[in-house]
Amino acid sequence: MEPTKFDPTSHSLTDDLKAQLKTLVPEAFTENSIDFDRLKTVLGEMVDGGQERYSFTWPGKTQAIRAAQTPSIGTLVPDKDASEDWDTTGNLYLEGDNLEILKLLQKSYTGKVKMIYIDPPYNTGKDFVYPDNYGEGLKTYLEYTGQVDGEGKTITTNTETDGRYHSKWLNMMYPRLMLARNLLKDDGVIFISIDDHEQANLKKICDEIFASDNFVGQFKWNRVAKAPSLSETIRTKYEYLLCYKKSVTDKFFGKKSYNTQGPVWHNPNKQQELLFPAKSIKVPKSFEKGLKSEKYQVELLDEIFEEDGVNKFPVRILACSAWGQEKINQYVSDGGVFQIKKDIGTLYSSLPQGEDNFIAPSDLISKEECGVENNTDASTELEKLGLPFTNPKPVSLVKYLVNMVTHTDPTAIVLDFFSGSATTAHAVMELNTEDGGNRRFVVTQLQEPTPEDSEARKAGYQNITELGRERIKRAGKKIITDYADKIAEREMPLDTGFRTYRLTTSTFNTWDTTSDDDIQVKLLNATSLIKADASTEDVLTELILKSGYDLSEVVTVTEVNGVKVYSVAGGELIVVLEGAVSEASVRAVADMSPKRFVAREDAFPDDASLTNTAQIMKDKGIDFRVL
Repeated sequence: MEPTKFDPTSHSLTDDLKAQLKTLVPEAFTENSIDFDRLKTVLGEMVDGGQERYSFTWPGKTQAIRAAQTPSIGTLVPDKDASEDWDTTGNLYLEGDNLEILKLLQKSYTGKVKMIYIDPPYNTGKDFVYPDNYGEGLKTYLEYTGQVDGEGKTITTNTETDGRYHSKWLNMMYPRLMLARNLLKDDGVIFISIDDHEQANLKKICDEIFASDNFVGQFKWNRVAKAPSLSETIRTKYEYLLCYKKSVTDKFFGKKSYNTQGPVWHNPNKQQELLFPAKSIKVPKSFEKGLKSEKYQVELLDEIFEEDGVNKFPVRILACSAWGQEKINQYVSDGGVFQIKKDIGTLYSSLPQGEDNFIAPSDLISKEECGVENNTDASTELEKLGLPFTNPKPVSLVKYLVNMVTHTDPTAIVLDFFSGSATTAHAVMELNTEDGGNRRFVVTQLQEPTPEDSEARKAGYQNITELGRERIKRAGKKIITDYADKIAEREMPLDTGFRTYRLTTSTFNTWDTTSDDDIQVKLLNATSLIKADASTEDVLTELILKSGYDLSEVVTVTEVNGVKVYSVAGGELIVVLEGAVSEASVRAVADMSPKRFVAREDAFPDDASLTNTAQIMKDKGIDFRVL
């Protein structure tokens, strides 16, 4: 029996879509290929055969779609020196072009991300634009970051005088959003910050990628405290947040408790008498017993009596209420409390989170809701950490969004693939501190250089990733100090660490069509799957990633019959990368019952030993792969 070769390519979106289509419409396939004529027949009237149809297109759109479908030939390698609490953290900081990184995350994270928040370049004419030369892919990125020889490439701003000003931005965003959607759980949600420059175009491509039926809404929030007074057209104050769900998400918004308006007395001509047990109403100390409101026909009585050994302070209200006595009684019996604030005419109800009291948020995110006024507050947050950064997003804003989606899922994964100053990472840590959650962040950022005349460059930060990592470290330390008492009460330790991984070329000799090497060199490299200069740790990381395991998985090292064995995810994956593999060690690994066993092909003494190993693993139901 011949062993199976390990596949070093990244996950393919095309293969996923093909498999889903084959499950839904098997009759549309002939010899594993799609018969489009038969598919059209099956779909019937749903097929639009007209020459004119509603569509949104631009130069390069087909290439952008193919860019998402082309597997990556790169990998992520660990950088422990640039990490924090490597052995215990579940958070990830990934450096590199997010298009390539999103491809590499497909096998391990598809369908696992609860929420995505991104703050991409707004295409204002001054923004940095990511590489969009799809024919070169990883090579463009490596040249840009100086990881390969050559003059390198300078990636500049996208000015409005460029003939394809909007097209370039769309070509950057489209494949990244395609890949991002694949990572979301079925009940997952994505938020995208944007302004007027590309809001309309972003809405259109999101309607295509996520489906217009999955559009949740568009939020507005204050970009500045005061709109610019010198504008000659309109004084713009707001930015937007587009929100889409993956598929099945319904009611996901809210907080753990509300402070919302309950019964309100408006029309004294349609009165009913409502009784409130005293324990159910909180009255300000400035209010006296017996206080009346003639306007609303509200009367608080000062009679005190005892019932079941408990002192009661009855409240009788004569008014028109949106709530009847039965609903009030049920609310009180469930532990609900009413509160009179400044005006006796209005009662406020503090409702616990639940399906029955779901209240949707306003599309205008105010300071009262998220605790932040505008971007100025965000800059102040970074100044307190001693870090210079231009136009960061406020922690409170992102925390508000994360809480919206994950308040019922405190172990959720939150992804941000335009990390910038790492606001999302900061927000996740802070929210975990406040509500006892154990959410994990996965953030990615290109090594975009800081401007030469910027305060960040003067402070010694050569690129944004250096500043982002430092922000997470400082924020984590501040949280631990500021919330020491609260952290001490947690059941699980608060995770303020992160593992850093960097994008680079694969440790495997994949057939790279973009390489300048001649055919003889490519054939010579292909004789061994693992590159000669690849470190064991880098090879192991790529194996973990491309076998579909989380990059934060714990790896243990043991010795089995004289062979060094790497155990991943509690023994689900067993890897041997060094030393000779004997039959005794093979049987010992088989007795460990992993789901998959991967070993170097040259670790076996001969073909007979390799074939025997394949048979032993098959008999045990273990997936055996060789490198």
